[in-house]
Amino acid sequence: MPALDKHQGDDLDFERKLLGRLRLGDVEALGLLYDIHIDYLLDFGIYYVNDTGELEDHIHDLFLNLFKSRSKAMEIRNVRTYLAVALKRKLFKKKVSKECMMEEDRFLHLLNSSPDGIEVSPEKKWIETEQVESLTSELKLAMRSLTKHQKHIIQLRFVENLSFAEIAQTLDVSKTSARTLLYRTLKALRKEF
Repeated sequence: MPALDKHQGDDLDFERKLLGRLRLGDVEALGLLYDIHIDYLLDFGIYYVNDTGELEDHIHDLFLNLFKSRSKAMEIRNVRTYLAVALKRKLFKKKVSKECMMEEDRFLHLLNSSPDGIEVSPEKKWIETEQVESLTSELKLAMRSLTKHQKHIIQLRFVENLSFAEIAQTLDVSKTSARTLLYRTLKALRKEF
């Protein structure tokens, strides 16, 4: 086994070999990939999470998931980019779920009160709830008309909040193509909605 310091994570051929070994269930290969990329992932992730303990937990989960889905390991073209994008998604989902819970609480509070702070009548609450449900239903119906690829780009842009560069990398297309696809998808959605 070649020494880790000879490769420094720059030798893509070495990483391809590690991915091949990982695909076969080699835990040592997973450990070497971890050793190669842990410092980068910590530096990258600290931008999104201030708690290093929490960040390390997310990184460990990331490598556990990599091992669980090792049958697809050879599909990874650039390990560092793959891990960074996956970590960002993981951190973003956690952040979004916390924010969504807070936003839902704020939304319910706003729904139950008027702009001047006076309690809204139950009838008005019911009407507003019906309107929200109706719009949600129409949007779901419109989403059914989209292709799987179009739904995926909506997910990447508006749920995972990825930049066009990240979307382009995820979909393996140019940044311009990613923008065009999103534009056409939104146009098709508006037409149906």
